[in-house]
Amino acid sequence: MSTPPNERPPPEGEPEQVETERRSTSPLVWLILLIALGAIAWYFATRGDAPEVPLEPVAPAADVTTEDEEPEAADGESSAAPPAAVDRTPAAPVPADRPAEPLAQVQPDYPAAALRAREEGTVLLRVEVDAEGNPTSVDVESSSRSRELDRAARDAVRQWTFSPAVENGQPVASTVTVPVDFRVEEQ
Repeated sequence: MSTPPNERPPPEGEPEQVETERRSTSPLVWLILLIALGAIAWYFATRGDAPEVPLEPVAPAADVTTEDEEPEAADGESSAAPPAAVDRTPAAPVPADRPAEPLAQVQPDYPAAALRAREEGTVLLRVEVDAEGNPTSVDVESSSRSRELDRAARDAVRQWTFSPAVENGQPVASTVTVPVDFRVEEQ
């Protein structure tokens, strides 16, 4: 019995049963498929960063009848008066509200005693900022567990200037929380 050149001869010992070989998919095909799926995922992930244009709500036109107008005839005839036009002029853009943000920051001096003791930490300060951007009150919201570091942070933030918070297009007084980090490696 001769076998075609592309086929293997049946395994010896079981001449009646010829097993067909399963062809596996080439690793190159799997690699290309994996790259294509990654590219598709990347495309959809980066599309989410596109700014969405907010749609303006349109008020439904109400069918209001005044005393001067006649109601529609019962037999389906309409009155000769045209419907009232809806004003579709866009409203003036409302300035975005935003919180106060630091503009000029004075870096705190690392207290010598804290530096010798290698004290580190982050001080969270609650800062009340007036409508001109000046800090009016600076209080410790979360301590670094070192009085020297807390005091140095408070003293430095009192010298900062802020861009004031804006509400409805007007600068207003507000309260912000700012962190001040103290790390020995930085000194």
